[in-house]
Amino acid sequence: MRIYKFKRPTFIDDIKSAILTALLKNKHKKNSITLKHNTIYVLPSTLGVYFSVVASLNFVMGINYQNNLILFMAYLMFVIIFFALLLGYSNARGLTVSFKYAIDSFAPQTPQLVWQIEADDPCQSITLSYPKDLKNACYITRVKNEVIKCQLSLPYTKRGCYKLKPIKIASNYPFGLVSVWSYIQPNKAVYVYPSIIKTTNQKHQNLVANNTDEGTEKHKGDDEFESLITHLPEMGLQRISWKHYAKTQQLLVKQFSDFKSAEAQFDFNLVTGDTEQRLGQLCFLVCQAFESDINYSLKLPNKLITTNSGKLHHQRCLQALSQVGNDNE
Repeated sequence: MRIYKFKRPTFIDDIKSAILTALLKNKHKKNSITLKHNTIYVLPSTLGVYFSVVASLNFVMGINYQNNLILFMAYLMFVIIFFALLLGYSNARGLTVSFKYAIDSFAPQTPQLVWQIEADDPCQSITLSYPKDLKNACYITRVKNEVIKCQLSLPYTKRGCYKLKPIKIASNYPFGLVSVWSYIQPNKAVYVYPSIIKTTNQKHQNLVANNTDEGTEKHKGDDEFESLITHLPEMGLQRISWKHYAKTQQLLVKQFSDFKSAEAQFDFNLVTGDTEQRLGQLCFLVCQAFESDINYSLKLPNKLITTNSGKLHHQRCLQALSQVGNDNE
């Protein structure tokens, strides 16, 4: 017998997302949030709802049968729910969650967000989770007078640039009877760079290989003495080494060299394969050039990154590679 699994229509998720955005407004769109009365939401959890239903049934039964013991149990259960709501709120109040930085990744690895969590008063059972990705949630047992750092993995494995969605801060303390939650949404995008593929293009390989001598190329110039060569009539007398002439009676000229930064250009149209393979090869070349500390430029469809070097240039090139023909959000 075939079992059909019900799939929720996508428009329901869109409606929930729109409602959430309207309710949150801008008070949760920040890099750091301290939970207080206007940013904490408290409701009975699923277990708490069942617990309240049982308490209500006991209350009805106690009235119908005029049984004081059943009524006492019903009142006691209502009191437990009430105090659980108060304890859940006071547990989360004063908790500070701060976004520190994002760790971008190379496909198919997932990017990560680094968080800092602290509280003046003891806070228990805190969970950070990304929408529709509970399996990678970051769980913290207890926060007390200390700073705790945790890493939250994101569910992105394909190349692209992704704007962060609201991250949920939640707790089911105490007893799992209540759900206390809030949100934080840093104004940040994370990148999944192309998978690194070693290039087969000999021209690009030679550009990097020939320029890895400490990131420099040698040219004729005026900076540093290199050698002595035989004097020719058109050279003039300015650079003749008279010291050597006194010893050998030969007219020798000093030759100087200057050292300029090596340069390479990586072109999307000069590598082979489909789009992802080309981007993977360019990613390999960019990383290799960065490690070799040489100047390089990157030519992509509809975009040219001019010659430069260093960590920021490297990051800029990788981000450009991740965004080619990709409009992820």
